[in-house]
Amino acid sequence: MGVAIVTKLDRGVGLVRGDIFSLRRTLNGLLGRTVDEAWLMVKTGYGVADGSATISKNITGTDAPGTGQIEDSGATDGSAVVRFDFTNTNTTAVAAGTVYLYGIQALLSDGQVLELETGTAVWRDQVVQDT
Repeated sequence: MGVAIVTKLDRGVGLVRGDIFSLRRTLNGLLGRTVDEAWLMVKTGYGVADGSATISKNITGTDAPGTGQIEDSGATDGSAVVRFDFTNTNTTAVAAGTVYLYGIQALLSDGQVLELETGTAVWRDQVVQDT
């Protein structure tokens, strides 16, 4: 661990404004460490402060609907699973067609903070808007 994956948030599936979904990532190779906390930020640029992020998620081992949870800390087999929940409010806060930057970080039990994944996200407008 220690090298961030550079990718697209949707990994090629596509993002639609207004959609409600969960994003899961698996962290392997924890080697006796666990994930204590994790963050996901979606921002319009590198210079944007975390407090001004368009979408901000901070998760722990406690399930927080609309935010997410560390579903598996990695204590058993060295592989952790984190889940970030995107709400309609989150996905309508973005502008369609705008390229956003995102990053996922984790705080490990040994105190290390690692940026695990970074990349871009672009949402498109919904076709059906009344549900």
